Amino acid sequence: MSEAELRGLVGWRVQDATPEARAGRVLGAVLHAVSAVVTLGADAAGGARRPTWTVPTDPAAYLDLGVVRLHWPASSPGESVAASREGVWVVAPGRPPRALPVGSWQVLRAVPGSGSRRPRQAGAPWQLEVSDGTGTGSLTGAWLALAWIGALAGWPEPAGPGGST
Repeated sequence: MSEAELRGLVGWRVQDATPEARAGRVLGAVLHAVSAVVTLGADAAGGARRPTWTVPTDPAAYLDLGVVRLHWPASSPGESVAASREGVWVVAPGRPPRALPVGSWQVLRAVPGSGSRRPRQAGAPWQLEVSDGTGTGSLTGAWLALAWIGALAGWPEPAGPGGST
């Protein structure tokens, strides 16, 4: 499944990239490949890659959503998050995945990353402030990755670039 197909499944608006952004993405991929070769793969191992938005055939397998981090509570160190077509988990090397109860959370605030003229592009960085009613935390990642998690959770799309739901 491609980015376009994934976009059709989420229900949140995802803006098309401008021609300049698409050209920059191609140049960035080339520079990343060169950097990975020069640093003997250290960049690639560090998670500095773009997601493919691949949705596997197996509903329990993780999608390639790129780097998504959970800070719960908001002041805590970030944890890696993965999602399938069935749920969302914190994943840590050497430990079993921990299911996240995203269906019981609500989005309090959505803040786009800086520097984007079209912040709801698939790969644009965002932060969602979320709450379970007693505590708050944040999810950070690309807009399309957070939209996928939001679709699984049943969250409505945040109203505006910095507004609440």
